[in-house]
Amino acid sequence: MTDAIFLDANIFMYAAGATHQYKAPCLQILALVETKKLTAVTSSEVLQELLYRYSHLQLAEKGIHLCRRILDFPMQILPVTAADVQRATEILEASPGIKSRDAIHAATMLNNNVEEILTADKHFEQILSLNRLDPHAYVASIS
Repeated sequence: MTDAIFLDANIFMYAAGATHQYKAPCLQILALVETKKLTAVTSSEVLQELLYRYSHLQLAEKGIHLCRRILDFPMQILPVTAADVQRATEILEASPGIKSRDAIHAATMLNNNVEEILTADKHFEQILSLNRLDPHAYVASIS
């Protein structure tokens, strides 16, 4: 699955959110996924993160709607396994600045041979076995 790119939660949130510098590139990325011009994956943990975040903001219906749309996208939703949690603990030990949820994302990616992540979060660059793709730079590179 090395040709797939992992989509972080912020890709979906910026695309669905208010005006922001990342909104347009994230919308373009999702359009590429919908038209199958970009092979992308995400994980069940990303969907959980979206549901949690929108519920926390008192916008549960928006989170539910967004997750239903994502489930209809032509992309694989990777499960999170015990092996992913084990690898996440190793990532957390090696990269103390990484958040636990992001360590789960990274571990799920690596255990599924996905090495590239589209995300606005620069701290993913601390995980040397991953290649972080900034949404602006990615969209510019394919134009």
